[in-house]
Amino acid sequence: MPSPAPKARRLVIALLMAVMIISVLDKTIFAFAGVQIIDELKLSPEQFGFVGSAFFFLYSLSGIAVGFLANRFPARWILTVMALVWTSAQLLVTTAGSLSALTASRLLLGAGCGPGTAVTQHASFKWYGPREQVLPASLIQVSIMLGGLLGAIALPYTISHFGWRLAYLALAGLSLAWVLAWLLFGAEGNHASTTEASPVEASLKYRHLLLNRTFVWISLMCFLAYLPNALSFSWSAVYLQKGLGLSPMQTGYLMFTATFGIILLNLLVSVLSQRLLKRGVSLQRSLVLPPMACCIAGGLAFCAIGTLLTSLPGKLGLYVLGCVLLNGVFAFGMTITSHISPTHQRGAMLSIHVGTMTLSGMLAPWLVGKLVTLFNGDIARGFEAAVHGIGLATVVCAALGLYLITPAATRQRLLARAPIGAH
Repeated sequence: MPSPAPKARRLVIALLMAVMIISVLDKTIFAFAGVQIIDELKLSPEQFGFVGSAFFFLYSLSGIAVGFLANRFPARWILTVMALVWTSAQLLVTTAGSLSALTASRLLLGAGCGPGTAVTQHASFKWYGPREQVLPASLIQVSIMLGGLLGAIALPYTISHFGWRLAYLALAGLSLAWVLAWLLFGAEGNHASTTEASPVEASLKYRHLLLNRTFVWISLMCFLAYLPNALSFSWSAVYLQKGLGLSPMQTGYLMFTATFGIILLNLLVSVLSQRLLKRGVSLQRSLVLPPMACCIAGGLAFCAIGTLLTSLPGKLGLYVLGCVLLNGVFAFGMTITSHISPTHQRGAMLSIHVGTMTLSGMLAPWLVGKLVTLFNGDIARGFEAAVHGIGLATVVCAALGLYLITPAATRQRLLARAPIGAH
């Protein structure tokens, strides 16, 4: 099959990256507006934690459901509907005056954003051959981080000067502008089926795809790594401001630094992995070793917060380091899942992977709220207790992941299960 036109591919990938940037802004504004929302709506720590978790109640479910639709319908139209849903959610927040209205808007936003990463990755993979997919996976991850960079600078400033409701309104307008651009220039890729794209082109039973140890463990690793990301949509800014005493702009600068570090890490690790693959290095060394090493180092950094280093600079440095390193696993999770999935089942598999990963979002904000209450309202102690637990679990599971995640062997086992004539 001929390669897609480079110009068309670049334009579509740019639009896919843009929608992920907007999605991140839509998700993280709640964290930056958290202090104002708590004060204006008189929310308790547990109530704020509940609203933070509410975003993820439908996030994973909608992500999985829409993933199956992505197997049958063009990603172009699925992304259009998703963007319109989260635009409606942002408009609802502008008039929210109670806990129930705020919760409803977060539920709707979660339902709209849930399929975003998986469907966007699926759409991008349609423009690339099987040995090129580390690059688009990393570009989508980088776009998520670019959204974090932009949000860390623009959102605190906008909220401080214009209020959180007008900031929400501006994001709704930005989403609508993207929909118009996507309808004009968006297109479907033509790399959907190639002879090398997947272990088999015949359908496999989902129990074989979902219950093999490679998929289970890489999804578990992404679940653990996503826990601090989930907190960045709710508690992180509150911890930095009310727990450690930083100003809103200082919080923005710190999150900007962390996000910039995540972008650099993703680019460096993905380039390294791509070069190893082209040189014929084993999948174990090129797709498994780099993310597991990042997770082990990041988990150790989280474990050290408040134990080895108790000063404010020490805590901030370790927190940033841990967040940066744990984010190194997500692009590899997408690539490994794509590698073991039949092409026509890839959309569902990616969505199930993301849905499983983001289930952690229902747990993390609620857990921090409970821990803050347990420590008599001490936000710093409650938040750091949660981070310690995340770090310890990540170190242990990443060490096991070096042996349990075996994409090459898993691919061969799935190939052996394919019907005769489908190889």
